[in-house]
Amino acid sequence: MNKKPFSCWVGCILPASLILSWWLATRYGWIDSRLLAPIDKVLAAPFNPVVRKLVIEGLLASLGRNLEGALIGSFIGLLFGALLGFSRTADRTLGPSFHVFRQIAMFAWIPLLTAWFGIGEATRILFISIAAFKPMVMNTQEGIRSVPAAYLEVGRAMCLSRWQMLRKVILPAALPSSLTGLQLAFIASWLATIGVETLVSFSVGVGSILREGQEHFHMEVLFFGIILIGALGFVFNSLVNVGSRRLLRWRVSNT
Repeated sequence: MNKKPFSCWVGCILPASLILSWWLATRYGWIDSRLLAPIDKVLAAPFNPVVRKLVIEGLLASLGRNLEGALIGSFIGLLFGALLGFSRTADRTLGPSFHVFRQIAMFAWIPLLTAWFGIGEATRILFISIAAFKPMVMNTQEGIRSVPAAYLEVGRAMCLSRWQMLRKVILPAALPSSLTGLQLAFIASWLATIGVETLVSFSVGVGSILREGQEHFHMEVLFFGIILIGALGFVFNSLVNVGSRRLLRWRVSNT
């Protein structure tokens, strides 16, 4: 019996319950509609010309900004994580500084970045890159360090060169952890994108929808923005999951 459809339905129970509770609360006046906008008004929000303009312009700006920052941060994180994973000397020298760096809360960087680079696009891209950098470093290093000793012994027994050992043994074994790091990097970069767009003024993006709702106390716009951001984040995560599964098909076929 296929349990997948059943598990999908089970996952819909909580969202359906929340939507029903939301509708009942606004329909019967259990909560002030100025604080919790009715569902029909939230669904009608994108038909507002101001909101529609923010969505059209903001989607393109946010997606481009998020992709650029995520790719920069992930690439640098991949290189730095590989350095820490391959070199014990680099890990002892640079590892402690990185672990202090990653303990700094993400939004603590905004005052410094705005002081150095102003409130322009450079600040937003740097902030997103920092968010993507951290999980990529950690997972890449962990993936390289976690290569089973048996794999390395087989490689040595086959007299593989250092380059062959890296290409045929270490990198394939570390790939799942690196892909997990990439997935976490894109999640972190999306959260950072929305955060920096909301907190740093004069930025066009999906986060500006939240600012519009907050500044004018339009709760239907605020809730629509939250739902849109959650839906886009879910789509990004799903796309990375699909890509990861495709890249790791060889592991499934070998098990």
